[in-house]
Amino acid sequence: MLEYIILGFLMYGEMSGYDLKQKMLESTSNFFDAGYGTIYPALKRMESKGVISYREVSDGGKYKKLYAITESGKSNFINWLEKPIEFSKIKPDHLIKIFFFTFLPKQKAIEHLKIFTKEVECFLNVFSKAENSVKENYDIYQFHTYLFGIGAYEYFIKWANDLLKQLED
Repeated sequence: MLEYIILGFLMYGEMSGYDLKQKMLESTSNFFDAGYGTIYPALKRMESKGVISYREVSDGGKYKKLYAITESGKSNFINWLEKPIEFSKIKPDHLIKIFFFTFLPKQKAIEHLKIFTKEVECFLNVFSKAENSVKENYDIYQFHTYLFGIGAYEYFIKWANDLLKQLED
């Protein structure tokens, strides 16, 4: 999936690996994120496949690579986009741990759920602050994927609080 996200971003124009990560942070990270340690190897693989190319530019005395999508990459990306959407189960790892909380003392489970809820609330606050910017700077499809991420965080918080309420009663 990362390669298609990179191709999609490069459809807008040239970007460095750093630019790609920043673009991901401000747009897709509420449902898909990757670190530099994943992005740069993907760029190398994609360049060897011929779906992207790069040119080196000098930026303040430092060389950086600017990546661009090739015609082959555009074709590959559009072919992928034209295929029907396939549903993929969400794989939140936190649910696996919570599923087995029956083996923890009840108070420890409550403590972990409270920490989890605060963490999700922090993510929600960060993404919520960007809503006006996202609405102004992204198209309708991108904005609605953003809204999906916000809704998912809101649901996680409600779900965890409902569970906490039952445990504390």
